[in-house]
Amino acid sequence: MATPPASALRQPGGAKRAAVATKSKPLSLVATQIVEKAVKEDVTVAALSLLASGDPGFAARVLSIVNSAAYGMGRNISEIGRACAMLGVRGLRNIALSLVLGDMVPTGQDGTVLLTISIRRAVAARLLAGAVGNVALDDAFTMGLFMELGLLCHARVDLAAAGQIARMPAAHRPVVERTFGIVEHAQVGAELGRTMHLAEEVLAAVLHHHDAELPAAPLARIAWAAERVAGAWEGGDVARVRDDALAAILALGVSAEAADGILRELPGLVTSAASGFDRAIDVQADLERLASDAHAQLVELNNGYEQLVRRLESLLKEKDALAVELGRANAELESLATTDALTGLLNKRAFTQALQRDLARAVRAGSAIAVLVMDIDFFKAVNDTFGHPAGDAVLAKVGDILRAGVRTGDVPARCGGEEFMVILPGSDGEGARKLADRLRVALESAVIPGPKGPMRVTASFGVSHAGGATSITSCEELIARADAALYEAKRSGRNRVVIAK
Repeated sequence: MATPPASALRQPGGAKRAAVATKSKPLSLVATQIVEKAVKEDVTVAALSLLASGDPGFAARVLSIVNSAAYGMGRNISEIGRACAMLGVRGLRNIALSLVLGDMVPTGQDGTVLLTISIRRAVAARLLAGAVGNVALDDAFTMGLFMELGLLCHARVDLAAAGQIARMPAAHRPVVERTFGIVEHAQVGAELGRTMHLAEEVLAAVLHHHDAELPAAPLARIAWAAERVAGAWEGGDVARVRDDALAAILALGVSAEAADGILRELPGLVTSAASGFDRAIDVQADLERLASDAHAQLVELNNGYEQLVRRLESLLKEKDALAVELGRANAELESLATTDALTGLLNKRAFTQALQRDLARAVRAGSAIAVLVMDIDFFKAVNDTFGHPAGDAVLAKVGDILRAGVRTGDVPARCGGEEFMVILPGSDGEGARKLADRLRVALESAVIPGPKGPMRVTASFGVSHAGGATSITSCEELIARADAALYEAKRSGRNRVVIAK
């Protein structure tokens, strides 16, 4: 149950961070069984009590939690059966969930920090629920514990990074997680919590506890405020985070006097609650003591941010390099999308876009524009006689002749098979005819190496133009007239230029 799902730590487009060995207590089998059985409709308190009584270690831990000042039962309970009866199905399941989560926390200094921030949120949520009065206290306590479930999940993959994140001011943790290239703990916690059968309202509270605005759902509101209350003990400008904590409590409708009481009670209750998890944590200082120790906190915070800045510098360099690579890749993709691979000329799609642009300019300016269409004569015979490699050599040669023969600003393209087209901005019919004839002669004179010896080919040309006395304003009509002229050149003997009438 405590193993993070494979997708939980993946950043979109990124990879899971390298795993490191972490030590944590083995999950309590009884706690896990109670969590799983308590969601069934026919479960009874007696059945769960029997399970709890069967493991003395688990029973002792349950009693330790319910008798802690943080849990607030208000009486000392010494028998597990009585504790189960008082807790009921939901309450016993909450205790079992708490112990499952506690067993997920790694040992060592980083683990202690992670456990402390989890318990702090649980205690804060319970105190807030008591002040507001619309959420069950044990539900609030359990939900508070699970608010940092995502960070515990990170710890089972990279404990050092999770420990560093946990030592950052609470409000800054999502930014630090993004800097480390891992999914924010609120999202991971909600995803993993679903596999642990947490209620939907708990999952929503976990997911939204870092939201900028106060959520609407009662439990989510408690989580949102508990995050800011806990944050008052977790670094940053002590005066500011205390003001943020007070503002969050007041936003729930709690009186200023009750808010002050919550902030006074919380440190001692956090220390007390830790005993129920068989873990010792540092005695929690009150906010006045934190203010006096602000200089020491600032030193530690600056050390953490120095590491963060170095990480950000590294990421920025990676981002710049990625941007260069992306620009190069986009340029290559654009070239592939608009260029004929064999000849290096524009393809038909790019030619059509260029003709639409240049014809529109010519119409607006009242200037001339011409299009010539060229088709290699008897090209099929070249392929049939010499093979397709020879045909490719002919097409490549035509591309070279067109590039060398047109003017700057003219647009040559291969538009399919052995057909080529050229846009001639500023050319009238006679100018286009002269250029087409030069190209025709250049191709006729060219000797093209082939697999079976030198080859010679010819081509026929059709020319149309717009501007001046013509009233052509559509690309389709301009091309259709050039095609008609090309057909006439083919019909009348090939290797010639015909201008559309």
